[in-house]
Amino acid sequence: MKQLITTTTLLVAFTLAVQAQSRSDSTGRQKPILSEETRQNINQKSTQAAEKFEETLDQSISYQQRNQLSWFQPGNLFLGGGLGMGAANGQAYLALNTRIGYFFQPGFTAGLRFDTDRLVGNKYNSRQIGAFARYYPFRTRISSFLGASLNSGREFSENLPPEAKARYTSVGLEVGVMAWILHRLGAELSYESNFYNKLDPTVSRGKGNRIKLGVNYYFGQISNRGVKLTR
Repeated sequence: MKQLITTTTLLVAFTLAVQAQSRSDSTGRQKPILSEETRQNINQKSTQAAEKFEETLDQSISYQQRNQLSWFQPGNLFLGGGLGMGAANGQAYLALNTRIGYFFQPGFTAGLRFDTDRLVGNKYNSRQIGAFARYYPFRTRISSFLGASLNSGREFSENLPPEAKARYTSVGLEVGVMAWILHRLGAELSYESNFYNKLDPTVSRGKGNRIKLGVNYYFGQISNRGVKLTR
């Protein structure tokens, strides 16, 4: 990665230098900034840097393809859970999350999730169930992911009468990274933002974003004969 960044920086610098036009000297005459020989040298270096960049990029892509885990291939099933922490308006939240997902395309999974939130030092809590989708662009022992979810939930509090429904809908957006720690077991760290259409301000006073720690267990590919374990 360091080599890739260095090569890209050199390429940009050479490109900017080649595009330099001309400037006026003290007599007002236009005087080239670079001589023809210097321009040719810069063009040569720029071409070499571009070739090096493409080579480094190809090597990176090849590495990803050679080392990607079979976990993320179509037909794989996983079960996961996590603990989240968040704060908003001077309040702290603890959240529990469970999920089950299925990979439909390489790196793309979708499934169902169930969450519970509890306000620290208060009898407020909420529960929600929803559908989620994730995409893992890098699928090696250290993998990144982007995700989104659509959920339907309900709030519970001593400030709400028993007959009150206090229902809401939320959309969650997350970004995170996962590491392979044991056979078929991965640990993840993610940051999730949640957007709610309706929350009772006298009960929860709004909810903040949260940082989550979790684990996922990958069962393997689902076949006609049941679960087919893959390495």
